Amino acid sequence: MLLLDELRARVNLVDLATRLGLRRRAAMEDVTTFSLPGEAHSSVTVRNDEHFWLGGVNGEQGHCIDLVMYVEKCGYPEANKRVHMLSGIHFFEVEETETDDDNQRKVAFICEQCLKDPAAATTYLHTERGIPKAIIDIGIAKKTIGWTRYTNPAIAPGEKFHGGDGVSFIAYDQFSRVPVAIDQRYIDPKLNGDLKTISMGKKLGIYWTLDPKAVKEAHTIYVVEGALDALSIEAAFASDPGVCAIAQRGTQNRLDWAPFAGKTILCCFDNDEPKPDKRNPNGPYRRPGAEAEWAIHEQCLAANVACMFVDKREWEMGWDANDLYKNKTSEARSMFKRLEPWLIPGLIGDDEASYKRRLWLPTHDFSIYWRFHVRPDFTSKAKITTDNETGEERITFEDVAGIRIAGLSRVEIASATATMTGEKDLQPKINFVAVVQNARHQAHLQRKVMDDEQLHNIDHWRKFGPIFKPAEFARILNVFERGINIGGAKAANFVGLAWLNGRVVVNESNQCFFTDPKQQCPYSNALFSRGPRGNGLKVVEAYQKTFNQNAALLSLIWVVGAQLKIFLGFWPHMIMQANKGEGKSTLIKRLERTTGMKMFSGQSLATEFRLLTSVSGTSHPVGWEEISARKTDIINKAVSLLQESYQYTETSRGAALTEFLISAPVLLAGEDVPVDSLLGKTIRTDLTGKKGPLMPEIPQFPMHNWMSWLVDLGKNKVLDCYAQSYELCKRMCRAKENDSGAQRMITNYSALLTSWRLLSSWGGWQPEMGDVERDLIAEMNSHIAETSNDREPWIWIMETIFDEIAARRYPFPFKFECYPNGQEINAVSLRINQVMQHFSTSVLLRDKFNALPVKSGRVLKKQLQLAGVIFADDVRRSIERSSIGHMTVLDLTKLDEYGINPAVPEYVSNGYDN
Repeated sequence: MLLLDELRARVNLVDLATRLGLRRRAAMEDVTTFSLPGEAHSSVTVRNDEHFWLGGVNGEQGHCIDLVMYVEKCGYPEANKRVHMLSGIHFFEVEETETDDDNQRKVAFICEQCLKDPAAATTYLHTERGIPKAIIDIGIAKKTIGWTRYTNPAIAPGEKFHGGDGVSFIAYDQFSRVPVAIDQRYIDPKLNGDLKTISMGKKLGIYWTLDPKAVKEAHTIYVVEGALDALSIEAAFASDPGVCAIAQRGTQNRLDWAPFAGKTILCCFDNDEPKPDKRNPNGPYRRPGAEAEWAIHEQCLAANVACMFVDKREWEMGWDANDLYKNKTSEARSMFKRLEPWLIPGLIGDDEASYKRRLWLPTHDFSIYWRFHVRPDFTSKAKITTDNETGEERITFEDVAGIRIAGLSRVEIASATATMTGEKDLQPKINFVAVVQNARHQAHLQRKVMDDEQLHNIDHWRKFGPIFKPAEFARILNVFERGINIGGAKAANFVGLAWLNGRVVVNESNQCFFTDPKQQCPYSNALFSRGPRGNGLKVVEAYQKTFNQNAALLSLIWVVGAQLKIFLGFWPHMIMQANKGEGKSTLIKRLERTTGMKMFSGQSLATEFRLLTSVSGTSHPVGWEEISARKTDIINKAVSLLQESYQYTETSRGAALTEFLISAPVLLAGEDVPVDSLLGKTIRTDLTGKKGPLMPEIPQFPMHNWMSWLVDLGKNKVLDCYAQSYELCKRMCRAKENDSGAQRMITNYSALLTSWRLLSSWGGWQPEMGDVERDLIAEMNSHIAETSNDREPWIWIMETIFDEIAARRYPFPFKFECYPNGQEINAVSLRINQVMQHFSTSVLLRDKFNALPVKSGRVLKKQLQLAGVIFADDVRRSIERSSIGHMTVLDLTKLDEYGINPAVPEYVSNGYDN
């Protein structure tokens, strides 16, 4: 949305008045006069050079928005939007709230003040909290530790938010490395109204760590409540660079655990003393630290991240990690390394306390539960024996399985309709999900989706790893069935933006539960690239420069815009055409690296089933390389799948009726892509002759950031942007109003324009950058013009039939003639039903007939009538001394306008005498 001054400079008032329906009365060099619709005596005078108008009965005047308000009798917001739409300018409302940039500037300023004297924090952290100076120095060097002396002069000492001396813990965005949050811990809380800590900046999803770079390189990460606890963990493991700590900054914060895949998360929250529940005074006592660990465990299960808890049974009640480190510095490392041995993390097997437990187990289960002990990738059972001589009981451990069950959950899978449309789910499916850790995959969890029959099938579990005692393992499964709701969720088997529980979510592969992942989705093990929003502009600018006329950028806009399918209900396929040596293959490889798109070679698409598996369960695009080099049968099946994946189609295959959701948009690359029957569902970019400089090294496009922004944007704003884009494309389209095929193509290019405009709003650049809209509309008009004779099925049929006639393979009666009484042959008579009969019975035309969307003479004749190529119908002709009735006369002149030029013989033999 443009500001008023920019809008006035860009809008032509004469053009705007015309689009508003005003009738031009007189045009002079400086002014143009219009009359209002239905008001002959009322006029509006537009001053061409001053972007100003005046007129009306009461002397109204003003700028472009005032003109719309005057003519259409509407308010300012509606008129503002109307001016943008009539002028083809992107209109995107921005809420007048404090932006992220404003918050970031505030945090950056406070951070700068806190880092002026960070060494002042050393005394407090070392003397009061026992943190080694070497660890503090690392924080100062990494600018994660600072010192504040700020006091608010407007607030008296002793009142809340007065301030005072304190340690500053600065948190950074994990991608952009800019400060986004600061936690202050005051030395004298009484001076600040008994507030020990204050947080500024972002909270949700932001953690604090001593060294942000170390988190990426670590294999084990301790998660604690506050920064002082994280410093204590760092001090205890100072000699181990593979271990680091992050502070969740409270018990209620929620982090994105997906980037931690392949690492081990160890929860070490405060050992809180049970306290009454304020919301339920009569209920069991609660432990906030323990319950926060339970939540992290479930979140890690959902993200396929290994998670275990530190065993705090030997800790003093009320201690946190810093208390343990201060009081037992020499033992701290070994105590931090001691993990809970229980099957279900957080459910202590030998604790009889009355506080709220994570899970209630019946007596017969709880009495045996304590015997089962786990290590990160192993399961054992305690065996009690009695020494015959001394009578002492000894506990030994027997091997049960060479795996650890990290979780067993019940998951409700949404149906395809609910996933794609957001409607109430009437056909959900229940599955059980096993998440297992074993030795060969280390911290990378393995997951399988099972049904009821597979759940207790030990052979099915042996695929994870060895099971030494099947009976004991079966008992473990029975215990886990009691906690089947731990990690349970409602899910959608769809990678990309999807509807879940009535709202749109970013659904990644670790949130899907395919029964056969490798077949059901090409992105079954992929995560969307993460990064700062600023990377988006770098990627867009690089794609603009590498090919002229934005030919390469159009493909990028198409790939990232495919996530709009969940809002629009469709997304077109893209044809990428280029001659040899034009850089098509290089560009495709760049698209794969930049967006994570998967490209399939023609060899890997040799069967219908492989084609099916390549487009199932996702809205993230895939590519088919050189599909034109495949057999005709494969091409026909590929085109059929493309028809179905333009929107979505659900199907089942195999004896197990495995479900496939055909939905992925496809990039069709090659010199000649044989999809004539699919032109109404495709867009195009032609690289020929547009090659520019080689693209430099660029970051990945931040797909996750872009998709999260679309989720917050919502469906209504996306549809509103699409409506504006459609109006512009329709107005600029060169096709005739009655060209139904062109209208479908307009909708496709409107979707691409919507993607570009929303990208510009997300990334913060102007839609006019690089003349993308101009080149997009030019490509649309070029595509429409070049395919005007190829979009209708009747054209393909008639071209083939005339070829058959020329080759003398058409066995039915026909006659070229002069109609009605001309001098040159200008018509041909034949039976329409016999045309389709020849298609269906000819061996040479069998593949073409199978690929045709038209199979009957009735539908073909209707299309011929709509095209206006029929001279006369139901006529009788004399052919080979026989009277042939019910024939249709086609106008060869009209057919020529559609590019159909039959070979007209001077004498038609074919066994018939004219």
